[in-house]
Amino acid sequence: MEQNKAFVSGEIRAFDRAKAEETRTVEFVISDETRDRHGTVIPLAAWQLDQYNKNGIVGYQHNVYGGGFLTDPNPDSVLGVGRAFVDGDKLIGEVRFEPAEINPLAEKIFQKVLHGTLKAVSVGFRELEKGKWGEKERGEDIAGKNATYYFGKVELLEFSIVNIPSNPNALRREVETDIENRTRELTEECERLGAQIIAQGAQIDTLKRINDEQTRLIEYYKHKSSLRG
Repeated sequence: MEQNKAFVSGEIRAFDRAKAEETRTVEFVISDETRDRHGTVIPLAAWQLDQYNKNGIVGYQHNVYGGGFLTDPNPDSVLGVGRAFVDGDKLIGEVRFEPAEINPLAEKIFQKVLHGTLKAVSVGFRELEKGKWGEKERGEDIAGKNATYYFGKVELLEFSIVNIPSNPNALRREVETDIENRTRELTEECERLGAQIIAQGAQIDTLKRINDEQTRLIEYYKHKSSLRG
């Protein structure tokens, strides 16, 4: 998979079963702005949905990429047409399942969703712009355990119905790497400033010695002049 690809988990939205059976359409809450267990938030305004909605698909178990992560995806793992949109304070992912006659797997997953056996989704996205850490006055100090990372722009790639929501370790690793990079940068900056302070201290000592020597010379010549007078 792409290096900067990450996952968040979502869950099924309440639905009317009769209407869902008629339209073969179900909605999932993909994301909101609550802080997740990995200390990250994706602001609703950060989601870039245009490219996804031009060719929206919904998969099963993320078996939609091909190459690398999954080398030979089954086309029937694309369960149907997807659409993503913001509704209030939530990002919603909608799937219209393919009919049973062209995709038996989609029909099986659809029935399991209706039955309540499957109700989780995992959302694949990639970060387009670097985010930022929460402000200290909000109790989100980067040095503390409550640090919160707010993503910059992110592009929705796909979402999949899954047996178990994808572990967002890729996301966690990315955030932890950012912490490590920031810590390393701060350490290097402290070392650089420390070296400057030491160098400046040595210069001050040298200047002080020169000043002391000049003062002694002045006193010496003053004293010598007074003896001649």
